[in-house]
Amino acid sequence: MTNILFVCTGNTCRSPMAEALLRSRAGEEIEVKSAGVQAFPNSPASEGTLAVLAEKGIDTAEEHRAQHVTEELLEWADLILTMTHSHKQMLQTFYPHVSDYLFTLKEFVDPDVGHFDIADPIGGPIEAYRQTAVEIEESLTRLTKKLKEES
Repeated sequence: MTNILFVCTGNTCRSPMAEALLRSRAGEEIEVKSAGVQAFPNSPASEGTLAVLAEKGIDTAEEHRAQHVTEELLEWADLILTMTHSHKQMLQTFYPHVSDYLFTLKEFVDPDVGHFDIADPIGGPIEAYRQTAVEIEESLTRLTKKLKEES
């Protein structure tokens, strides 16, 4: 089993979206969690995130509660995937021992992509959340393929 931790800023939009989307397609060989580098603990997933996931038939995200990145979560993870390069840099600064298994999501699935950030839809219209979901899903398709090839 592979333990994957998704990280964004507040753990209310991108990382819970990635967590729910991967969980819905991964099966039992992957365990998924998410956290934020500046999360307000116990905050729910954003309304936009919940709406987009509901459009995809995923309602488990309603149970989501934001949490901070912790040493315990980092030790649990086999792979840490951030939503932006700045999230990755922050984790490298404070937790240099995780650098070997720390990547942006886009970097991990396509190191030649050039632009590693997934835009933050917070406070935007539902279409911004849909576009974020498209970006994440494209990367998750590559991620699941890559993980299957490595196992």
